[in-house]
Amino acid sequence: MKKYYLLLLLTLGLAYGASTPSAADPLSEQITQTLETKLHSPFSPQVTELYRLNQFRPLWIGPQNAANYAALLQALENPLFNYNHKNFNRSEIKRLSFALDSGSISPASLPAVRARLDVLMSDALMQLLNFLRVGDVDWPLVQRKLKRLKETQDVQAAWDIHPKKLPDPQTLFTVLKQKVLERFLRQQIPLEHRYRSLVALLQKYRQMPRFPKLSQGRTLRINSSDSRIAQIKRMMKFFGDYPKNLPEDNEFDRRFAEAVRHFRERFKLPPGEMIDNKMIHYLNTPKSEYIKKILVNLEKLKLYPHHWESDYVEVNVPEYKMRFYRNGQAIFASDVVVGRIDRPTPIFDSKMTYMVLNPTWTIPDNLVRRDLIPMLKKNPDYLRQHDIHVFTSYKPNAPEVELDFAKLFSYEHDQRPIPYRFVQFPSDSNALGKVKFMFPNKYSVYLHDTDNKKLFGYRYRVFSSGCMRVEKPMDFMELLLHYAAGNYTPEKIREILESNRPTTIRLKKAIPVHIVYFTVRRANGKDYFFYDIYLHDQIIWESMAGHKKQSFKVPEKRLNPLRKERRKKRHYFF
Repeated sequence: MKKYYLLLLLTLGLAYGASTPSAADPLSEQITQTLETKLHSPFSPQVTELYRLNQFRPLWIGPQNAANYAALLQALENPLFNYNHKNFNRSEIKRLSFALDSGSISPASLPAVRARLDVLMSDALMQLLNFLRVGDVDWPLVQRKLKRLKETQDVQAAWDIHPKKLPDPQTLFTVLKQKVLERFLRQQIPLEHRYRSLVALLQKYRQMPRFPKLSQGRTLRINSSDSRIAQIKRMMKFFGDYPKNLPEDNEFDRRFAEAVRHFRERFKLPPGEMIDNKMIHYLNTPKSEYIKKILVNLEKLKLYPHHWESDYVEVNVPEYKMRFYRNGQAIFASDVVVGRIDRPTPIFDSKMTYMVLNPTWTIPDNLVRRDLIPMLKKNPDYLRQHDIHVFTSYKPNAPEVELDFAKLFSYEHDQRPIPYRFVQFPSDSNALGKVKFMFPNKYSVYLHDTDNKKLFGYRYRVFSSGCMRVEKPMDFMELLLHYAAGNYTPEKIREILESNRPTTIRLKKAIPVHIVYFTVRRANGKDYFFYDIYLHDQIIWESMAGHKKQSFKVPEKRLNPLRKERRKKRHYFF
């Protein structure tokens, strides 16, 4: 095919010549006519403006346009740019190209055919850019569905969605004139390293064999022998957990046990080296589900730029993981607890500007209504037991008062501002722990320590009301002291913590914070697929071209925790 396109370039160049068309040139006239009467595309305004900037001369055919012509044709065929194998006018472009190459077009019709081919190429560029930058998702529909969850499920799901726009025609005209189209297209790739990884993953899972469905049965362990093991070994070779050079027999040996442990880790199953029915369930995940998940995550990537900053914090909610990047490299990672499924952590970007040691916690009005009032009705001594103080207002010098329970309870089911401020003072039992990391945002959520470390032992760490609790907050704080506006030695930090007084440490450099929702990750040679805890993936899938539904129905069965622990009788509403 590449040889064919090179031959076509030569043919078009020789036939058309190297001269610059004048305003009265037949090809320019045909381009104008084609734009007016034959281009039926949502991108007609952009394409027309692109030709106006070029005085309606051809942008693709002719020797002067050979580099751009070749670059676009290759991009349209390249899975890196067109991983869904979309047509993008390719069928018609090939048909016209063959007709011109074969000499089957009469001399009188040549200008019209060349004009048609040139305009189709311009429209194909716009379609490709729209796919790379915007994608196949109806993002306003996604927003409407998320908003509807509040009305139907009382779930305040929030996602700051800002779809990109197409490059303006002047930018594209400059790119074509400078003959840097290939470089420009690569610059449109969102979060390039991740995008390339997912495109490669998509190609891998499209080639996944259709393994027979495994039957459930007895739990298998080391030294077991079972007819299912041979197929599981074949499956694990595809997934990358089991070395390709090892035998596919029915024996559960030590090397296979290691592969089982890796598989369970990737899917956040309880650790171990056994194959139980829950693992069989995950092994039976159909090929279509993997592909669907990868496609949805590729669409989500398109909301983001070509790359993020050199230093930043990322919290991937469905992975329950935060990472800190310095100079583009992850230098710190910690597990996190995120919002409950009925109080999901919002997805947004902000900038961290300060930390607070020995923080107080002011309970927001919505949590006073939803949690504190019901708790006080059950346990009137709850405030004293948790060192929560009551003030008359949010003013700095507002006096502390005794709570009028009847007055407070009258605010449970309305939206009037609550006439009290509830503040939990610093202590070892403070809900925010010993440090919080602040990045101002309209959702009033942040990263913080916690007094309840046991929650990090759960598979689905969805226990907060939106904030994110960090398992290793002190290690994170020490890294951030590198950016502190002031000298904070270990002795100074120890002194502050022991004082139990709230202390703000401002950062001399604001650090970007990205709260994201990616359910697929490629790392350390392994593929990780995370559970869609908030159903964002499903909402997006049902808002994509080819799968679009105007409304979203929440399934009756959602989370399926595999690890159950005895919980203390307390309420987690912070």
